[in-house]
Amino acid sequence: MGSDPLTRKPAEDNDTAYGSSREVIPLPDDAAAWWNLRSAPCFRETMMWSIGGSSLMGSLQIIRRRPAMQIGNVFVGTFTFLSLACWGVCRYETSMRHKAVSEAIVEQNSRQAQIERANREQAAKEKA
Repeated sequence: MGSDPLTRKPAEDNDTAYGSSREVIPLPDDAAAWWNLRSAPCFRETMMWSIGGSSLMGSLQIIRRRPAMQIGNVFVGTFTFLSLACWGVCRYETSMRHKAVSEAIVEQNSRQAQIERANREQAAKEKA
């Protein structure tokens, strides 16, 4: 009997890779599945644009009275292209937002350090 890959719990017998020498890392309940697409960054926007765009292109092919195979090819091709393009753009924008936030935090920390240094110097002058 093997182990359950979704919960990472070892089987009852210790003949698996999880044997008694390995520590089992428990997963939270909401991550019981090994993939949780709702928490993937940019997934929702990418799917909205991809499904909408490919449906529009497929509909245009239907209106133009194309064969079913060609309609399917256009739909799948458009879906794939839009998925990759939207995912790339969204990930780039997300990384730029994270970079801007990181830079703002560093700048705020340096300002705070300058203020604290000035306060210490002023307190030292007042003591002397």
